[in-house]
Amino acid sequence: MSKKESLVTFTTPMLKAIANPLRRQILNTLSAMESARAADLAQVLDVPANKVSFHLRELAKAGMIAEDPELARDKRDRVWKPTADGYTTGEVEGREDDPQGVAMDAYLSQVVHDEHRRLQAAMVHGQRQYAGEESVEPKAQLMTSDLMLTDDEKRELILRFSKVIPAFREDLKNGKVQSSQAAEEREVWHVMTLINAESLLNQSHEADQSPQNPM
Repeated sequence: MSKKESLVTFTTPMLKAIANPLRRQILNTLSAMESARAADLAQVLDVPANKVSFHLRELAKAGMIAEDPELARDKRDRVWKPTADGYTTGEVEGREDDPQGVAMDAYLSQVVHDEHRRLQAAMVHGQRQYAGEESVEPKAQLMTSDLMLTDDEKRELILRFSKVIPAFREDLKNGKVQSSQAAEEREVWHVMTLINAESLLNQSHEADQSPQNPM
């Protein structure tokens, strides 16, 4: 298998492939595991293996995953790996095969739904943690920063962020990250980097404000 690409721009076939919620979950889990068989993913996700196999083939057709024969035990053994470390929506004018943005709009709507569920779950968890209602190890961490940036500086920041996870992944594989827990105790963690202009928040506030009736 060829080397994974660091950051890939979504193609329309990719967007259509991950329109399925379970398929997105399978891709996310495979990306976290780095390589897995259908049976491995089925066990983690508690989904029938034949169902996972079907969705893996669909992801492969879209070029988002590929088989890695080097990890297979024999010719019948199918081990899958993601073809990229991460994805980006890319530039608007670069989507010639989806000029109306239908596929991208559908995908972003699903992302809004997925991330809203994650954010809500994380915030509720945090409230319970700080209120003393939950004593387990925190399952979420919120970090925010604010910067004054030009468009070029923003692009450079995104580029640097795109290199952090792949570098950390390599350190994990090479045993450079110390942990008192065994590798078997690992679970999937979702990391989302959202960079947005504060003006978007102001615009949304303006849109939410309905005209007041005159006295």
